[in-house]
Amino acid sequence: MYYIQYNKECRVKHSHQINSLRLSLLATALTVALHSAPVLAQDNTSGLLRGVVSSTSGQQLSNVTITVKHLEQGFSRSVQTNSKGEYVLRGLPVGRYQVLASRNGQAPVELQQLQISLGQSQVFTPVLPDSGDIERIGVTAAAMRQIDTGDSTAGLTFDADTLDLMPVNTGFENVALLTPGVARSAQFDASSFGGASAAENGYFLNGMNISALRTGIGSINLPWEAIAQTQVKTGGISAEYDRFIGGVVNAVSQSGTNEFRYGGEVRLDPSAFYSSQNSVYNPNGSLSINNQDADENFREANVWLSGPILEDKAFFYALLNPRRYNSEYANSAATAFTEYEKKEDRWFVNLDWYITEDHTLTVTALDNSAEESWQSYKWNSEKGTGDHTGTTLGTAGGNMYSARYQGFLTDDLSVSATIGRVEDQRDTVPTNALPGVWDHVNLNGQRIGDWTTSNLISETYQRDQARVDLTWQLDSHTLQFGVDSEKLSVDYLEYQNGVDSARGWWEYRTYTAIPRINLPGGTYIRQRQRDTGGETEVNSEAVYLQDSWQMTDSLVLNAGIRYSNFENTATTGETYAELKSQLAPRLQLIWDPTGNGDKKVFATVGRYFQPIAANMNIKQASGQKDLHFYYKPGQLAANGSPVLKPDGSPDIGALVATNTVQSGAVDVERIASDNLGPMYSDEWTLGYEQELGDQLKGGVRFVYRDLKQSIEDSDLGPVVAQWLATNKVQNKVNESYFYTLINPGKDVNFFYDFDLDGKKEHVQLSAADLALPDPKRRYLAWEFTLEGRPTEDLQIFGSYVWSHSWGMTEGLVRTDNGQADPGWTTSYDYADLMDHGAGNLPNDRRHVLKLSGIYDLNDDWKLGLVTRATSGQPLNRFSIHPTGVDTCKAPSLWADWCASQWYDQASFYDWDGKPAPRGSAGNLDWLYEVDLSLTYLTSVAGGDLTVKGTIYNLFNFDTPLRVNEIAQITNTNGSFAANPDWGVASRLQKNRTMSLVVRYQF
Repeated sequence: MYYIQYNKECRVKHSHQINSLRLSLLATALTVALHSAPVLAQDNTSGLLRGVVSSTSGQQLSNVTITVKHLEQGFSRSVQTNSKGEYVLRGLPVGRYQVLASRNGQAPVELQQLQISLGQSQVFTPVLPDSGDIERIGVTAAAMRQIDTGDSTAGLTFDADTLDLMPVNTGFENVALLTPGVARSAQFDASSFGGASAAENGYFLNGMNISALRTGIGSINLPWEAIAQTQVKTGGISAEYDRFIGGVVNAVSQSGTNEFRYGGEVRLDPSAFYSSQNSVYNPNGSLSINNQDADENFREANVWLSGPILEDKAFFYALLNPRRYNSEYANSAATAFTEYEKKEDRWFVNLDWYITEDHTLTVTALDNSAEESWQSYKWNSEKGTGDHTGTTLGTAGGNMYSARYQGFLTDDLSVSATIGRVEDQRDTVPTNALPGVWDHVNLNGQRIGDWTTSNLISETYQRDQARVDLTWQLDSHTLQFGVDSEKLSVDYLEYQNGVDSARGWWEYRTYTAIPRINLPGGTYIRQRQRDTGGETEVNSEAVYLQDSWQMTDSLVLNAGIRYSNFENTATTGETYAELKSQLAPRLQLIWDPTGNGDKKVFATVGRYFQPIAANMNIKQASGQKDLHFYYKPGQLAANGSPVLKPDGSPDIGALVATNTVQSGAVDVERIASDNLGPMYSDEWTLGYEQELGDQLKGGVRFVYRDLKQSIEDSDLGPVVAQWLATNKVQNKVNESYFYTLINPGKDVNFFYDFDLDGKKEHVQLSAADLALPDPKRRYLAWEFTLEGRPTEDLQIFGSYVWSHSWGMTEGLVRTDNGQADPGWTTSYDYADLMDHGAGNLPNDRRHVLKLSGIYDLNDDWKLGLVTRATSGQPLNRFSIHPTGVDTCKAPSLWADWCASQWYDQASFYDWDGKPAPRGSAGNLDWLYEVDLSLTYLTSVAGGDLTVKGTIYNLFNFDTPLRVNEIAQITNTNGSFAANPDWGVASRLQKNRTMSLVVRYQF
């Protein structure tokens, strides 16, 4: 990890003339030691200071007192050096410190200002004079060692002051994108770390897990002004962290100080600064993206107050963060117009109490509740907005509460404990009861009718968590031991809009034959009623041990092991998945080849486990009832679409077929294979870093990641049907879909009472019979970085990454079809869906060039820049799986059903039936992002005034992020043809916007 904190001046204060001896002592005091400093495991809420104290004659000094004083909160902590002159000060809250090294009979060395950063290790190695007649030498600032030879975790750390001078929008994802190895997702509001999906990262604030509770895609919403420092970890992560495969974003909040501070900030992103983009049309003139009349407006304010409750002892920080966002847009069918409004009044409070020098208590609370509304209107391109058709209201958000204790029992032994709760709740309230209706025959899947909300959801999530960490400093070892526990409670209810028989999702489309339910091929109206609900839990416990061992003066070994258990329960309260005894080793080996700390060679290896998301409790274990009814079309309008009845449902003819996907019953022994193993990935890295001057460093890192095992939901119905026939078991449960959590490439075992005789059959399906390919996902990368200050006025973060992500599965979510359903995507639903599924994955970005920084025009004006150039994601050609080939051909057990055909154009084939392997259809265009900011800093009426203007997407690039990847259309006679809309953009790079921020603080 790396953090940049430099000062331009290094001055010496004195009251007498300094002779040559004192100048020599000063130079020595600022020199980075040529011998090792003790290593220490990192903390996820604070930083540390370490080093070795010696005399001018080279003797390592014991019993030297090292005292640090927080310059803003006033508290002090002291420690004495051991027999080797080594010292460590752990658990230092982030901020600026004064450091004093003193010993009886010797002149002290004082460092006036030193920055402690989140999760970082600062090394200060003072040299004391041999004689006792030299007075104190004071240094106001010094450049500290840039290379941390005790740790090789990859990533960057940013403080709020740095981000405030850069064109970086609020939110963790915008900070993460500054870091090498992190790529923007084309579909989700979260990033891909090292080729992992956007749902496989971990997010932490003040030691609390704040990852999105249902899906893990990103974090909960936060009052961004409250964040003091953000640390992005992309690889080589210690055993302290788990429940992720991609990476970690870790942050600490603002705290009060000994000075009362208050102020406010206003941000405006007015619609007048909104640069519109052209609409995108399909070849036939229909709209793919309708940007006509699109507009948006964002306003935000921050008001804060902080200060001492008791000087040097207790502090508070309070923040109020009202936000308003408005947007308006027409749909691509050019029939409906929506006005959206989101109101938020977020708040944040942090209290710090330094009970004694060695014992601290921190309490944090926040609220991120929001109210949303959608006003729907009729619309056409000539007349614009028409009659109001309805209103949908919603509430979202929740709160977080936590308490953290940190105690230093001795100079060598410390303990920390964290307990807290994160809550999130969402409700949707429509003002009309019309069901959702779509026409796939005439309108390419566009909605018809005046309905506003097709799906009604009420959901509440509550994550209770606790952890205890113990650190013990020995002679050449630092041992860290920890225990943590999380309980995520889920209360979920979902059903479709509509009254009585009109309730459901209605789709008018052409279907291939489904013999299993006696449905001939043809054009039908399908009504789908899916009710889901219940209370479930996700539980996890873990224990870890980490040892940082200074093997020699130039060699460090960080070795850790993490043992964890994951459990998911169904609405019955029974456990449906229990993943026990997961062992995750983590190793780092760091070598300082010169022994003076200006370079390092390192290697890491680690295993990371991913729990089953709460989303799977809802999808698999919540008593879901899913019924499909197929009707002949009734009366049709002049354009060929179904005529709608007064209740909003389409006019229908006779019922042709009924399909029971799920009956509502929950049998935990059928939800998951009884030999289910965890999803996990291994990582290997090798790297080199070197200082390139006093304030600049460069590095290179090789990364290889391998997804060893995944968990997928597969419909085993086709294979189970043959098992039932072979074993002469009658299926009386009226179900033919058997979605089961499995490890692809492994045997499957489950129990279920098919014949309703009161005795469950034991179904055993071999990996060979299932013929599901191994869930490979591999990531290979070379990272080249340049970070620091080339000059006193310029600070940069630069990187180039060549990477390749390939395999059979993206991971928990799917970008290429937009599924934000962790663990419940169409991947591995059927073996035929995976035919030709190996190739370049959606998060493959072969080349990524990043350059960001701050240029000091003068003391008052700062220029900020963020640029990225990213090669485009791979493209696919999706079509209906042809009959009689690959897995849809005997002797495959999936052949009789060829069930992937029910998903229409979802298989890796071109329109003419020829294989089209994953990612083989080329790539999207390169994505160029250029953001620019200009900040003015001055003092007005005794306060600090900041005015900042930012332009996002300076050149208003409109590169497609997503395109239509359906290669095939079905003609009315059932024949296939090439889809002329293939490759047409469905999502564009966000248009140019401008932001103005005015900030004033006393």
